[in-house]
Amino acid sequence: MKRLLLTVALLLVVAVATAQVTTSSIRGKVTMNDNNNPMPGATIVALHTPSGTQYGTIANSEGHFVISGMRVGGPYTITVSYVGYNDLVYRNITLYLDDTEPFNFKMSEATVAVDDIVVVAKGTAKNGTSFSRSEMEMIPSIDRSIYDLTNLLSSSVSPASGGIVLGGQSTRYNAFTIDGTSSADIYGLGTTGMTGSLTQANPIPIDALSDITISTSTVNVRESGFTGGAIKAVTRAGDNEFKGSAYTYFNNEKFWGTTPGKEIAKRSPLSEQITNIVGVTLGGPIIKNKLFFFVAGEFNRNSTPSTNYPASGVSALTLDEAKQISERYYSLTGYDGGGFGERNILALTGSAVARLDWNINRNNHMSLRYNMLHADADASSNSAQSFYYHGAEYTNINRTHSVVAELNSSFEGGYNDLRVGYTYLQDGRTTPESLPAVIINGLGERGNGSATIGTNPYSGRNMLKQSVFILSDDITLWRGRHQITIGTSNEIYRADNLYLANARGTYTYSSMADFMADNASQYTYGYFADGKRNPPMTTGQFAVYAQDEVSLRGGVLTYGVRVDMPVMFDKPGVNKTFNSSNYAEEYSVRTGDIPRTQILISPRVGFQSNWFNNFRVRASAGIYTGRVPFVWLANCYQNNGMRSMSVTMFDPSQTPDFSVNPEEVGNKSNPSVDVVAKNFRYPQVFRVAAGVDYAYRGLKMSLEGDYTKGLNNIFVENLVAKDNGERLYVGGENASTSATYYNSTTSDYSSVYRLSNTTKGYSWSATARAEYAFVGWMEGLVLNAAYTYSQSKSVNDGISAQSSSNWGRTYAVDSNNPSLSNSVYEFPHKVVASISYTKRYGLFGTNVMLLYNGYSGEHYSLTYAKGKVDENGDTYKGNSLIYIPTEGEMGSMLWADETSAAAFNDYIKGDKYLSANRGKFAERNSHSLPFVHRLDLHIAQSFYFSKSSSRRVEVSLDVLNLSNLISRSWGMVYRTSNWTLSPVTITELQKVDGGYRPVYKFNGSEYTTNDIASRWHMQIGVKVVF
Repeated sequence: MKRLLLTVALLLVVAVATAQVTTSSIRGKVTMNDNNNPMPGATIVALHTPSGTQYGTIANSEGHFVISGMRVGGPYTITVSYVGYNDLVYRNITLYLDDTEPFNFKMSEATVAVDDIVVVAKGTAKNGTSFSRSEMEMIPSIDRSIYDLTNLLSSSVSPASGGIVLGGQSTRYNAFTIDGTSSADIYGLGTTGMTGSLTQANPIPIDALSDITISTSTVNVRESGFTGGAIKAVTRAGDNEFKGSAYTYFNNEKFWGTTPGKEIAKRSPLSEQITNIVGVTLGGPIIKNKLFFFVAGEFNRNSTPSTNYPASGVSALTLDEAKQISERYYSLTGYDGGGFGERNILALTGSAVARLDWNINRNNHMSLRYNMLHADADASSNSAQSFYYHGAEYTNINRTHSVVAELNSSFEGGYNDLRVGYTYLQDGRTTPESLPAVIINGLGERGNGSATIGTNPYSGRNMLKQSVFILSDDITLWRGRHQITIGTSNEIYRADNLYLANARGTYTYSSMADFMADNASQYTYGYFADGKRNPPMTTGQFAVYAQDEVSLRGGVLTYGVRVDMPVMFDKPGVNKTFNSSNYAEEYSVRTGDIPRTQILISPRVGFQSNWFNNFRVRASAGIYTGRVPFVWLANCYQNNGMRSMSVTMFDPSQTPDFSVNPEEVGNKSNPSVDVVAKNFRYPQVFRVAAGVDYAYRGLKMSLEGDYTKGLNNIFVENLVAKDNGERLYVGGENASTSATYYNSTTSDYSSVYRLSNTTKGYSWSATARAEYAFVGWMEGLVLNAAYTYSQSKSVNDGISAQSSSNWGRTYAVDSNNPSLSNSVYEFPHKVVASISYTKRYGLFGTNVMLLYNGYSGEHYSLTYAKGKVDENGDTYKGNSLIYIPTEGEMGSMLWADETSAAAFNDYIKGDKYLSANRGKFAERNSHSLPFVHRLDLHIAQSFYFSKSSSRRVEVSLDVLNLSNLISRSWGMVYRTSNWTLSPVTITELQKVDGGYRPVYKFNGSEYTTNDIASRWHMQIGVKVVF
């Protein structure tokens, strides 16, 4: 059956399950001015003035009309005519992406003379927040990234850890489309959620975009593929006038601040650094009013100095230790590790867009768009506790080619939108050398540091190739007050992933002394069984939907339903040994199982009032179906215990001597196995939202809120870790307070990760915003302010591509039963305020924006430090939440030295949360980094070629984190490693009746300054618009 579905799908070239709207619409009613009677047969023509593109329709028997599939932007001229009545002409209309602009036309008989009506429409953006081309150009930006747009929204956050957080959900749960085609990180390896995620590259030049909309609760059933938010962009199109631009932006180390923070004895500038962006755009007619072109290209070179290296004052690794390790590794391999000082982290990005638009006739319009991305970006993995030698780093690469064609056709009483496309992507890692990896733990003055030298264990063989075939078709019919949409959208996705950890062998040493003596505590070597790599994975997601948009006397009611059907066409290899084991039978798990074909139903309903011209109420409710990051399913193809293999030895007396040519020596394999529950379902949430909007002259205010309940959130457990009744007695002697001490349920597998679902988890938010645009002599001055309060609770945040990290970094007391607690994607408070000014005077023009962003710091957990001891026996070190002992308990607890007890007690007293929760375990994400305050500034001065021309030379200055320029202690951004701090280490476990008692050592771990993000940073630019 699945093969038949695949064959039919390929024949139909079926694709993208996240079909998105790429156009704008207008709708309304035509009535007589004197008695308000409808005027059936009235003609409405919308002319896109720059291109001469015309769209038209006729009012129906009730006077209602709809025009869909219109170009985003403008200006438009709308003409309404009827025999015996004066024409109505509305000029300078601007339309926004995925927005239906309402118009109610009242016509007067020809005996009454009227002038043309001039209106400037701002767009209601009912499905989210829209940004036009001019608004994008006002935002303070250095990277010229889509991320910068979120700085204007109090309902979204771009944290230092990467990505865009929308709706309190994982950054992997967003949908990002360009011209209706997915440009998301479908496989889910990175954190940004966009194409080029691993390289942190912009998937498309922002100068190539016409309009962007960001939303979380659209009612439109054509939109899907997200449980967080949807980011939709459309590219610019040519028109009847040849015009373009050439630009360059530049900054180097002299455009950065010195060492940020209070009480810094010696403030140092950055070493050599450079960012240079160059780009061009050009558009115009090939045949006037008929055929148009637009092209854009951009190159970005960015070189940034590294942080957290020995001698930086932050790294746990000392300079002497770094030298010893380098010299020792050189004696073993002839390679010194590539260096351990400050280095330049280089990122190179080239991107291009080409688009054709063809007005076939008045009723048919076609567009064809191609874009590419070529990006290389050096990784920087260092943290305060973990250091990677230069040769142990790697370069992320991305190659993207995408093409999409869209045909918009109007017919009497309806409209059709057909879209076909194909995208090819390649993501991977390249390494400087190919040598065994060495990991040394127990480094630094506190013994909590580690260093990695040699080839990165996870980068030796790491390359992913993806293909996405897409087609969608929507038919809209206008019947009286009803606008009925029926459509289908589908996806065929293929991923071919070459990945093998420890491909050059990895030696782990517990201390510097062990490394010098070549006494490894662990040896791991990865290989493919029979030399055969993992097979590709092919999936599909097919959808049909129907929607009715009804014009009522008091507003517009929209209701509809979407049905998605995910399909897996390939099965993972079957490990018969695993499947026939008592272990597999006990837990009802099998390799080779994949999520069964399922039907996911997403009903939605929404209402938007039009009772008053300046007051609007809106509300919506519905189910949203997301896409699963396919890497989570691909893990079941790769990690079935018989393809990606490894040998591991844990006994220091048996680990082999170091060799540059590692072999299959040791125990074969205690492999890690990934399985997925047969009833696993793609992510779904139920979301309800409501808001009110008020506008009076230059004032706009809104108040809105939303609530999201997880229906199919992800859940990961390690079935090898089993509670057999033994306890970890974390309190003092004879104390009953304890946690689970796990025992392995099998000696044949190191871990068995099962991916399933949970209904636990929710988020909500409330937002207030206001805008005031001055008129008169202060016209051009706009004030904005917004505040959002939000909460987000989860049991698993889906923070990683690997099952081991999704499980192990869900910090808990009971690793397989984590409690509902704060999500790492919860940022309770965010405040946004801006002052902008735009003015043209003769041959000159000025654009200025001063933008404030303030938001809660990232959450983090307090866990026991990752060291020699697996503190709870669950096979993953460093994932156990700490116990907060009472003062009475501390006296009888076991301590590794004489000072740790007093130091830990002082640490608890100095922390508000810890001191209030003594005698309890810390909760996951119990703490937050300090509040982030930032001021950003954009200034652009234009010099026009003539008073009536838009051609100009523009000089700009962008300053990010201006607050740090004002004071070195302002604008600070802080960081932890993997959302955790580890103030205490368990150095050993002492066996007692019924379990173990830990021996503690206090480390005093603290969060650190994000040196680069905390410095002020400026950039100059020159753009010629012709």
